[in-house]
Formats: sequence, structure tokens, C-alpha cells
Amino acid sequence: MERDVRHVNTPDPTPDPALAAPGIEVHGAPVGTGSLAVVLLHGRDQDPGWMHDHVLTRLAPRLDGVAVTWVLPAAPGRSWYAGRVHDPDAGTLAERDRAADVVDGLADALVARGADAGSLVLAGFSQGACLVADHLLRRPRRWAGAVIWTGAAFGPPGTDRSLPPSTPDPVPLRGLPVLVTNGDADAWVPLADTEEMVAELRARGADAELRVQPGRDHEVADDEVDAAVALLTRLARRP
Repeated sequence: MERDVRHVNTPDPTPDPALAAPGIEVHGAPVGTGSLAVVLLHGRDQDPGWMHDHVLTRLAPRLDGVAVTWVLPAAPGRSWYAGRVHDPDAGTLAERDRAADVVDGLADALVARGADAGSLVLAGFSQGACLVADHLLRRPRRWAGAVIWTGAAFGPPGTDRSLPPSTPDPVPLRGLPVLVTNGDADAWVPLADTEEMVAELRARGADAELRVQPGRDHEVADDEVDAAVALLTRLARRP
């Protein structure tokens, strides 16, 4: 199957450096023309091609009448960080900061190229989902919504994830729609860790919905795709 991929750094005579970075794939509506712009983060030992073939091709056809720009960045060496989400917080901080800088750079680039700042959605699976949660909890950027397919917050259970008092706009999550999913016995991200992360998001004002998939493997199940389609459709049709 031929993949509908538009590499911004090829046809655009004045590409934004973030969107022109090696490995970036842009699909769907041209930048600045869609109802939504979704930054989609892959998991460990994956790449944008995996997210396209296993997630995007199941999502996009279901979004009837909704124009979406999909931006799929690539992690160096196919992993955003070397450790595990349960490792001590400091052990993955530098790699998480680099990943968060990539996400912020893409969001800034999308807005600079004409995307509405209120149309940006952050989504990810597995390692990418953990980075979505991390970005929501540590970076004061306002998103239109977020999707966390099998993710948790970094650090051992009970880690203090409060923001420094000097952080501008310390509650950017108030009313933010966040879809969170996990299996009831996932091999990589325990459900209890996901539940702790959801509690933290809700405590900061996010409208976080948790869906638990009985007995599923480490994957994005059909019901999780259905839920994401419903969220994105709702976001695209907001007044």
C-alpha cells in the first residue's frame, strides 16, 4: 500500500526547522488548513512508520469530514529514553526534556505555519504515551486535548510531581479533555501506575477519562481507536 506522506522539508521552500527535521512525517491536511493538528508519538523500538501503519490508518478514515494534520516525529535510535517509566525521576529527566523540546518545537512550528493554537492535540502510545503524560504534567502549554494509549507518569509510585512555584500558568490542564487507556494486566505499564497518573491529571483540573481493556496485549485495541475518534471528532466540532 502506498503511504500518503508529505515531507514538509521537500516541497516547502521555507520550511520550519522543527517540521523539516530528519524523520518527521506529516500526513493528512496541509499544515495550517486542518480543523486539528495532532502530534503523534511512537513507542519504544518503533518509528513514525509504525504509528502510521498501526494507528493512523485506523484513525484517519473514521474521521469523516474532519480535516486533520498529523505530525509524526522520530526518536533517535527508535527510543525516546533508555530507561523505564518506573525508574527514579532523575534518571530519565534529560531524555524527557529533549523529547519535550521536540514536542514544543513542533507545536510552535505548526502555529507559525498557520495552525490554530487551540487546535493542537498531543497523543502517543506506550513510551510515547508516557511522554504525553509527562508533557502535560511538566510543561505549561495549553493543548486542545490529549490521548494517552497505555501510559503513566515517570518515577516510582508516589513520586512528587508538583510544579515549581515559579512555573508560569501552573494549571494549564483545567478542563482539558484527556483520553487515557490501558489493559488490566499490561506487561509494560501496570494499570495502577496509569490510575495514579489519571488521579494527578484530575487533581490539576483535567477532564481525564480512563478506559480499561480486559486481557488485551500491549497494543492499541479497536475500542481505544474508537474512543480516540470520538474525542477528536468532538474537539474538531467545538464552537
